Amino acid sequence: MFEDWPESFTPPLRREVNPPQPVLVDLAKAIPINRRGPFGRNEIPMRVKAGGLTLTGQTPGRLLAWARTSDGMWLGLVEFVVMTGNQLGRLPVTQWCQQGALTPIDHQ
Repeated sequence: MFEDWPESFTPPLRREVNPPQPVLVDLAKAIPINRRGPFGRNEIPMRVKAGGLTLTGQTPGRLLAWARTSDGMWLGLVEFVVMTGNQLGRLPVTQWCQQGALTPIDHQ
């Protein structure tokens, strides 16, 4: 995964998480968009509300790696699924998310 990013610092600035760890992904933080958009909620066609992706709430995911940014923040590489408004469609996603969008799920 990090073949083209040589590690020359201690402690490391990136690491793989093996085995991947379960997390909850806050979709509004993981995929930040202008929530106001060009339409008010009542102006959006029903087909869009039903068939469009829901980017609010939380969804379970799998944390695969951590990487530090040059401004000191941490990003987590996470696999998760985004559902459509009517829950009939799904889109698998693997993306880097800000640390604040991720909450570890404890194994008990």
